[in-house]
Amino acid sequence: MTLSTVNPFRLAASAFYRIAYKLHHKLFLRPQPPLRIPVFIVGSYLAGGAGKTPFTIWLAKRILEQNRKVAVLCHRKAWDEFILLQQELQPLGATVIATTNRHATAKTIANKFDAILCDDGFEDSRFTGACNICLDWQEPPHSITDLFPAGKCRSLAQDHHDSQIIHIDCYGKNGTFPDISFSIESLTNYSSEVPLAATAVCGLGTPERFIEDLRTFGINIEKTIIRPDHDKLFFQAVQGELSQGKHVVVSQKDACRLPQSLLANPSLHTTVQKITVSEKTQKIIDRAIHS
Repeated sequence: MTLSTVNPFRLAASAFYRIAYKLHHKLFLRPQPPLRIPVFIVGSYLAGGAGKTPFTIWLAKRILEQNRKVAVLCHRKAWDEFILLQQELQPLGATVIATTNRHATAKTIANKFDAILCDDGFEDSRFTGACNICLDWQEPPHSITDLFPAGKCRSLAQDHHDSQIIHIDCYGKNGTFPDISFSIESLTNYSSEVPLAATAVCGLGTPERFIEDLRTFGINIEKTIIRPDHDKLFFQAVQGELSQGKHVVVSQKDACRLPQSLLANPSLHTTVQKITVSEKTQKIIDRAIHS
């Protein structure tokens, strides 16, 4: 694509957004003094669907194994992620907090915990000295609109110059195995002895990966319904398919949006996700935990 083919309005809008992004950080997200306890921020250049919440759960469990008091912070708007974090981590002793200002909350609670984890918040440059973990899918913006607010890419690699960023390869460089991989371990209400044809209802940031994982697991996807991330009306799409006698498959995070009456339906199947972290990456993470 040449400059002559670029829509001038889109180009101007993109430039305005990038200027606003930089100005917002300059005025409101200026670096602050480091907190006195370790802070780990799990982020990605992608706005959604990078696996931040599952990896945050994995990392929190890793730190909890060291008998440390852990607080996990997520954004209040990500209410489904908050529920998932609570379900997975609170029984293990972690404290999960939903907030609109991770840095202010972290400052308030720092003296009560041994470590703080932030699910997302990679762009909050106030966290000086934090260990930033970037789940890198090598998916640059494909169009100018990807850089708009609520677009596919929340930030760019050149927006981050912190030497303490740990880049985790999620795609596999030059045909090698990735540092971390996500797959489906099992499915509720399902026996692998019986082939399953179902409707996939997905409200994740990158539904394509979820659908591909289902097919790899052996599910015949008859229909796909894509809903927005954090959609509060997600249950309507699921209920509509179940009322027609269809089997429905959803992710663990999406299941957090459903009432118990739907979750009890034997035709609803929730994926149980498996995370595989390479030994090399485990050692890098462990060094960061103990530093």
